[in-house]
Order: sequence, then C-alpha cells, then structure tokens
Amino acid sequence: MSHLRLIQSTVQEIAEAITAAIGIEVEIIDERLRIVAGTGRYREKVGQMEEDGDLDSGYIYSQILKKGTEYIVEDAQSNPFYHAVENELAEVCCPIKLDTQIIGLIGMVAFTKEQQMVMLHNKNNLLIFLRRMADLLSSKIAETKISDELKIIVETSRDGIVVVNKQGLITLCNHSAEQLINMGRDNLIGRHLSTIWPESPVLTAMETGKGYADREEFYKGKSGRAKAMHFFTTVNLIFNRTEDNGKQVTGAVVYFRDIADVRKMVYEITENNEHSSFQEILGTSSKVKELKRQAEKIAPSNSTVLITGASGTGKGLLAKAIHYASPRKNKSLIMVNCAAIPDTLLESELFGYEGGAFTGASKSGKVGKFELAHEGTIFLDEIGDMSLHLQVKLLHVLQHREIERVGGTRVIPVDVRVIAATNRDLEQMMQDGEFREDLYFRLNVIPIKIPSLFERKEDIPLLLHHALQKYNDLIGKQIRGFEQEAMELLVSYQWPGNIRELENAVEYAVNIETDRLISKQSLPGRILRSYSGMGSTSLREQLDVYEKQIITKHLQENGYSVQDKRKVAAILGISESTLYRRIRELGIVK
Repeated sequence: MSHLRLIQSTVQEIAEAITAAIGIEVEIIDERLRIVAGTGRYREKVGQMEEDGDLDSGYIYSQILKKGTEYIVEDAQSNPFYHAVENELAEVCCPIKLDTQIIGLIGMVAFTKEQQMVMLHNKNNLLIFLRRMADLLSSKIAETKISDELKIIVETSRDGIVVVNKQGLITLCNHSAEQLINMGRDNLIGRHLSTIWPESPVLTAMETGKGYADREEFYKGKSGRAKAMHFFTTVNLIFNRTEDNGKQVTGAVVYFRDIADVRKMVYEITENNEHSSFQEILGTSSKVKELKRQAEKIAPSNSTVLITGASGTGKGLLAKAIHYASPRKNKSLIMVNCAAIPDTLLESELFGYEGGAFTGASKSGKVGKFELAHEGTIFLDEIGDMSLHLQVKLLHVLQHREIERVGGTRVIPVDVRVIAATNRDLEQMMQDGEFREDLYFRLNVIPIKIPSLFERKEDIPLLLHHALQKYNDLIGKQIRGFEQEAMELLVSYQWPGNIRELENAVEYAVNIETDRLISKQSLPGRILRSYSGMGSTSLREQLDVYEKQIITKHLQENGYSVQDKRKVAAILGISESTLYRRIRELGIVK
C-alpha cells in the first residue's frame, strides 16, 4: 500500500481544505498514478488511475513522479505532454516528497476560464501554497510511520508496559503486560491501577513527582486461585508545563518484567555459563568410568547430591556435568563457594535481603542465590565450612522449598536442585558437634565420592597430555610431550593436590621448558624433592617420605574418620596410637 493511502482520510481533508481556500478543484495521486483524494469531479474518481497508470507515458504526471519537478500548465488543451480528458484548461502541479523519495503529487486544476485566469495570475503564490500542503502531507506520513514503528516496538517489547493517567486509570498497555498480569487488554484499559496492583508505589510516585527504577514489587492474587505477581518495575513520569513554567504530573509509563526473567538475565551476565558434560571428565580408569556411570544415572533426578573428595579432584566440574545432563539444563546453575564468603555475608548471598535490612544494604534489596537458581540448580561447594546458624536455614530450605530474605517476612517459594560438595569428613564433624546430623541426611540422599588422582594413576598420562595442550595454547608454545624420566616421576608422584596440582605443575613446566619435550629439570621443586632420596638425604628422611606416601594413600582410599583410621591402622599392621602419632609427625593433612 502506498504511503498516501495509509493516511487517506487526512489526504482527503487536505484536498478539501485547498479547494475551500482557493475555490479550484484538486486531485492528489500516489507514486503509481492512482487517485487517492480529490474534490469536485475527482472525488468520484478516487481509486482510478491517471494517465492510464503508465509511468512511462511521458505525460506530465509521470515526469513529475520520476524527476520530482514542479509544473505550471497554462494551456492544457495545446500542451502535448498534458493528458487532458476532462476539458482541463490549466493546472499547477507539485510533487510530494518523503525525504528523497517522491511519493505522489498534488494537482490544482482549472476547468473554467475564470479559474484559469485566477490560476495564471497567482501561479507563483499557488505553487508556494501547494509546496506547503505537500510538506504537510509528508510530515503526516512521517509521523504515522514513526507512530507505527513505536507501536511495533511497544508491542514486541519483552517488558510489560502500561500507561496510566493522573487519576491512576490505565490508558494503554502492550501484549507483554496482558500476559504478565494475565488479563486481556479490553479488561485492563479504563481500570484503576490499584484494582490490579493494590497499594502500588506507582500512585505514590505520581503524587510525589518522583519516579523510580528497578524496584522489586510483589502483589498477591485477589483470590486463592489467582497467581501472585512478582516484578522488577521502573516508573517514568509524564509531565506538562504549567503557566508559571513549572511541571505537573499528568501520568506515568510503567515498565515491568517478571522476576524469573530478571533472575535469568542476572545469571547470564554474572555467572560462568560454560556448559560441561561428562566427556570433560577425563580418564579411562575403572574408577572414573564407574563415577561417570553413577552420575549419569542420577542426573535426571531432582534429589539432592553430596559430592565428597579431596581438594582439587574436580567436584565443581562433576556438579556442572550433572546439571547439564538434567532436565534443568536450560535453567540457571548457580555456583557458591561457602568457604570463600565470610559467614556474616553468606546468609544474604544465599537468601538475599530486603531494602534497608542492615547497615550498608541497598535500598532496593538484593536477590539471593537460591532465587537466582529457581527452577535450576545451586552448587554449594565447601558445605562443611558453613556455620551451624546457616545450616539451620539451609535445612529449612531443603525441607520446605521456600526462603525468607534477610530482614523480610515474605515467604518466597523456590524450586531448586541442591548439589553440595566437601573435602571434609562430615561424619566426624557430626560426632564433634560441628555439623548437623539432620542436614547431613538431607544432603546425603545421593552420595558420590570422587577418587583422588593417586587412586587412578593410569589416568595421569592422559591428564598430563591434556594439560600440556591447554597450556601450549595459552602460552603459545609447541612442546610435544614429556621425556621418559619426567613422565615416570610425574606418574609415581602422590599428587596430594590432585588435578589442580597436576595442572599447576604442567603450567610451570611449559613456562620453564625451552626444548620440544618437558625434562625432569623443568618440573616444580616440590615434585623433585619428593624423589631426592638418591641424593644427599639420609635413610631416615627417605623412609619418612615413603611412609608419608603410604599412609596418605590409604587415608585417601579409606577416609579420615575415626572408624576409617582404625581400619587403616589394621591394614598397615600398626596400633591406632602409632598411626595418629605418625600422622602428626609427618605433617599429614586432609
């Protein structure tokens, strides 16, 4: 459809206004030579084509539409380029332009000698007048175009948008608003905002003349069946100038978004969103195969998982793999290291807080990690470092699937799968009164133990070569592999720091090595010192090194609890007191 036909009623009004002012008939045609509006005899011809609709005819209208020139036809009957079919005597023609595009023309046509004389006598003034009318039409089209574009933007916005007048009545809303409020446009428009959002701060903002941005708002449903509404809201006020050059609020534009969308957006911006899979857990040993088989079986469940294992074994990687193999894979995975956040801050990090809950708190409050993880997964690493006070709150979340923010009274339901991890002996901590027994059993629904690197030595060469490729790429080197002696040292090393320590050692070696293969001399000193017994160390020192390795190996395989140590002592053929003494003397730590 042509531009002029989009505002046809306006075009007709302008045609009639010209005739009323000048007393001469007018026709307005579009870029295809179709009559869009007219007066007198042209009114009956609206919709018909001038010059037979042939833009290549060479007649005056087709030339105007091609070249954008103005024409004054003083004698239409004798002009060879004028297509006279109605006994026209004279005409003044002006193109209508939208930016650089010619979208039509206005023709003022004389049919009587009197009209012809008036036209020829005032031809220049009439041409100026038609130019102004053409500019008016093009500006109306531009306004309509902008208005239509704005309507499209408003209607396709993910934010709900409602406009209210100064009385608080809704005058406009978009499609997202209908969906978020769960009410049709016909029911929304004309309704007072307070009937949808009781005690809405939007009304207060209009009274005070102060809008606001990104405020969390919660509205309960009108009935038990009605869905509660939980939004992030921004209010921009609409002002009019008063006679004394002041400002008066005449309404407000309210933008709001569902809290679930905000949570997802915050997660995508602030959290590591790299997907992990079980293929990223490297290893071909029987222990790793069994670990992945077990994790793949429990991934589809919603049950809580407790991952145990020494530091650096890859508990976080396993948690990610479980999440991305679960039905929650398209929702948030929130990672929280309970040991890295001070206990005084951990509660507000996990559960969020209301505005002004404590000194230094944001006025708008803060969404906690559990809310961000809604419908997804939360990974609580180092759960053994959580204080007893917070253990009680976590237990409540696991039992009731709801939270209360710090400083708040509102109960917020959360649908979250919890995966916890620790390198500490929670059973021993229960006996020592450091970990709640009821929380332990809530967490330990599906226990998974990750083997230490010492327990799967056959995987060490694979992990070494994978780390070598990684740090070759990062550092920009082309080291092909390891010398045999270096590989033997690395495979036989105890790796108390597990995979984290292995990657650290390879990164060090790649930085130091200048040849094509990593040599023994390029390995970290701690690894070389573990096997320096052939040098100047005494027999006693060498025996201590091997004894420490043997005891550490059995503790890693069996555990660090009182019962586990009793079992290790029996395997080694020594008393429990001797085992505890040697653990202390050799500096063995978990």
